[in-house]
Amino acid sequence: MPPVPKPKRVRRPNFLRQWRKYRGLSLAAVGAEIGMDGTNLGRIEKGEVPYSQDLLEMLADLYGCEVSDLLIRDPSDAQGIWSLWEQAKPAEREQIVRVAKALVADAPSGTSTPRDPQSPERSRQTSAKSRTRKAS
Repeated sequence: MPPVPKPKRVRRPNFLRQWRKYRGLSLAAVGAEIGMDGTNLGRIEKGEVPYSQDLLEMLADLYGCEVSDLLIRDPSDAQGIWSLWEQAKPAEREQIVRVAKALVADAPSGTSTPRDPQSPERSRQTSAKSRTRKAS
C-alpha cells in the first residue's frame, strides 16, 4: 500500500510583516537584531515556517508592541480601533473606555445587531406612550 500524503497545514495569517514594515525595518536589519537570517524571517512572515514564542517576544520588543499585536492586529489599518487608541491622549483613552463600557453594557446579550440609539430611559418613555395610545 503506498504511503498516504499528509495534508498541507494551513497556518492562520499573522501581521509580522506589517509590523516590520510599519516600523520601517528591512528583513536584514531585523534578522541582524534578533540573530536570524533575513531569509528565514521572511519565510516565517509568509507562514511557510512556524514561529516560536521566543521569536514573537523578541519581535514585540523590537517593534514596540505586544506579542498578541503581532498575531491579531494590522498596524497599517488606519480604520482599526487600535489606531484610534494609539492616537488618543490619556484623558481621551479614559473617555473611550467609558463609552465602550456603556455601549457593551447597553447591548442585548446574545445578539450582534446594533441597538436602538435611544437611551434606556427614553426607550421606557416611548414604550409607556405606546401602551397608553393602545389602551385609548
